[in-house]
Amino acid sequence: MNDQTTLADAAAVSPFRVLRHRRFMPAAAPVESSSAPSTTISTAPTHPANCLCCIGGPDLSFERAVFSILALNLGFEYDTAAKFIRLCRAVPRMVLSKGKAKIASKVRGKNIDALSAEEVQRVQNVVLVEYAGTLALEEKQRIDAGVR
Repeated sequence: MNDQTTLADAAAVSPFRVLRHRRFMPAAAPVESSSAPSTTISTAPTHPANCLCCIGGPDLSFERAVFSILALNLGFEYDTAAKFIRLCRAVPRMVLSKGKAKIASKVRGKNIDALSAEEVQRVQNVVLVEYAGTLALEEKQRIDAGVR
């Protein structure tokens, strides 16, 4: 690398990919014994027990719902939109009760005016549209579990 080359330039031309923000955990060291087969250290990424990429295909409804809420231009940020969606997901069919709607109207923060009932309903409708496929699948699974 000469003085004019930056690290970003070097990374761009490097044939090796740089992995960032992933946790790798080696497997436990093998017990030294003549009967135990030799093993290597695993560098597989660790995932939580209920990780969607390990269970099945990811459900992108959450991300789509966040971006749909942001598109309404009601003063939401990513984190507050995510909080609103989690409030909706707290009930099986994602319809907010009167108490949850009151909480949802104040989800943007203390220094920002609360959402009106109509605005809460607009945001909830956007979330319901994005989650329509997921809710249908969950309903089918509930019915199947009740039949068996």
